[in-house]
Amino acid sequence: MFIDFLLNIALIISGIYLFYRIQFFEEKKIVETGLFQSLLMTTLSILSLLVPFSTSQGEFSLFFIPLLILAAYNKFYYGLMSAAVVYFFYHFIFEHSTSVYIVFLALYMLFLMVVPFMRKITNANLVVTNIIFTSLYMIVLNQFFYNISLMTGIILLVVTSLIIFVAHMMYEDINTIYRLNKRIDDDEFIDHLTQLGNVKSLDKLVDDHFENDDTLSLLLIDIDSFKSYNDKHSYDSGDKIIRQMASLLKNYVPTGGHLFRNSGEEFAMIIPNLSFDKTVRLGEAIRNSVEYSKFHINEIDTVNATVSVGVGYKDTTGATKRDLLKEAEGALFEAKKLGQNRVMFAPIG
Repeated sequence: MFIDFLLNIALIISGIYLFYRIQFFEEKKIVETGLFQSLLMTTLSILSLLVPFSTSQGEFSLFFIPLLILAAYNKFYYGLMSAAVVYFFYHFIFEHSTSVYIVFLALYMLFLMVVPFMRKITNANLVVTNIIFTSLYMIVLNQFFYNISLMTGIILLVVTSLIIFVAHMMYEDINTIYRLNKRIDDDEFIDHLTQLGNVKSLDKLVDDHFENDDTLSLLLIDIDSFKSYNDKHSYDSGDKIIRQMASLLKNYVPTGGHLFRNSGEEFAMIIPNLSFDKTVRLGEAIRNSVEYSKFHINEIDTVNATVSVGVGYKDTTGATKRDLLKEAEGALFEAKKLGQNRVMFAPIG
């Protein structure tokens, strides 16, 4: 029996590691889905049926452990779908009793309904939940199907709790490393304070628009006197203002447009195929909205802010990316020079 337990532990733990290790391959979209996780745990459940341990009245397997882990991390219907697939193998391939599986399924349904009410999936509440689930399962099986001794039951509780504990710890570690790697990959194009595209992302998109669109508008939006917020309050307050500014500006991005955080307190908005007149009016609407908005620097205090907007507008067939950026930067410089809180642009033509 001891060897059987070790085989089950090794199978489930190594299976979880090998499947989730695939997350570090180049193609990651598939493994992030609930369907992939369901496939993983269903496979481990089926493999667990290959290494049952013996009792005085028959063989018993730990197929339910991967399904418990799946239920803890995935949606209700994935748990049901996996349980249905496992049943096919349980009854039709391995020829086990349907009655025993019905007992499991009834308890599993209860578990699926309880999991959403867990505020956070932790090692402690998973282990406690497993002890309750496995105890009830063993009690019913002992009453009607198997002769499970007290010692076997205790060993079973210890082993299943150990598997749950290690599997959860491994799951969290692998996904933490995965998220860190994903963040490193995203760093090249994402500003993590606002979750907007950064300068590299802006540069790439401008190139794409110059190839595919007739005209291109660029708004450079800079928060006026931003250093004073950091000096008077704190850098944390400055970050809060930037995040709130990003949220406000998102409301003004036209269909087909894109918003970026260039650096510090400067944002950029790219809009293809928008007329010059509408581009200027958009810049003025943004300036006006910011002026009459309140920005929270903590839970109680708010501050006012203004922005200066520089407009760049180019016919993409006769201009370059450098021309567009230079025009917008020049207009922004003039807006700052003339007193801030204004929209500036070069006359068209």
